[in-house]
Amino acid sequence: MIEAPDRRTKLLFWYILGCLSTYFAEVWSGSQPFSFLNIQSYVLVVPLYTLHTLFLWTLIWRNGKPWLYALFPAGCLFGLYEAYITKVLWNPTWETANPNVFGIALVETMVLVLFWHCFMSFIVPLLLGEAVFTSSSEIYSLLPDWALRFIERLERRSLYYVFPFFGGLFQSVGTGSLLNSILSGLLTTLYLVALLALWRRGGGASYTMRQLLPDDREFKGISAALAAYYALTTVFMRPEEIPELDAQATIWVLYLFFGTLLYLTLKKSREVEPKPISLRFSPSPVRLLILGSLISAGSVVGFVSSLNLVWALTVWLVGILFGLFVLFKTVQSLLSN
Repeated sequence: MIEAPDRRTKLLFWYILGCLSTYFAEVWSGSQPFSFLNIQSYVLVVPLYTLHTLFLWTLIWRNGKPWLYALFPAGCLFGLYEAYITKVLWNPTWETANPNVFGIALVETMVLVLFWHCFMSFIVPLLLGEAVFTSSSEIYSLLPDWALRFIERLERRSLYYVFPFFGGLFQSVGTGSLLNSILSGLLTTLYLVALLALWRRGGGASYTMRQLLPDDREFKGISAALAAYYALTTVFMRPEEIPELDAQATIWVLYLFFGTLLYLTLKKSREVEPKPISLRFSPSPVRLLILGSLISAGSVVGFVSSLNLVWALTVWLVGILFGLFVLFKTVQSLLSN
């Protein structure tokens, strides 16, 4: 029996999860291409993603199982931070001609809540965090058949190499600079590879996701820190963009809807039986660096061919459709016996 991890080991893993969340959410979008290399990111960006990931991860693992249909509404709750923290769901920081419905930017809300933060900020980092950094495969064993077949096909045919390339195309829209995009893909991936090497050298990969969970006291601290983060950013970050109560009420309805959905799916998740799983994605540092290089390559193609904007709009459309599909499957799972 492996001994329980000490506090230092757990803290390192929590930081790694936060970095994975930041990497896929902010580096791939081009919003913060050097998230691990500047002080401002460690004040505002990395804590935001780390605290949300740790809070929701602990909430799910303690009250149910990491079933995809429980992870999905939790990820949507994650994405709603774009209301009171950044105010983007009410007033995007970029020029947009998208419709405003019930006081919120409809397209941006669907992209950010149903897809980008749900999957890129939360579900994908958890999947990779467990597969690459731990000895367990609990999330994979609870995936629905359609999702498991999709991931296995990607692994068998090495199609996952396509994603960072197209990620580079998308990233080049946000960075606005070819040099920044090239350096971002290489340097941020190199940073994650260094974390992986440090983690494996210390024997961290022998632990399971459940062993690395925060305990009661730690979870209370994380919850308090997240609440304080919301309070401070609501007051000091773009406070003039907080709308009238009718537009705020739309966000409250979304919180209530996804919160109720999370409660119901967590209850149902306790009945879901894990499947035998043989998939083990444990890439070498060299393989990870190749993935990072593909991000840079995609950004070059984006700038040279002007395909980046086309790809960004395609991601938005596909992301919305995929998010709606998973939302439908989530509701359907609650109605089935």
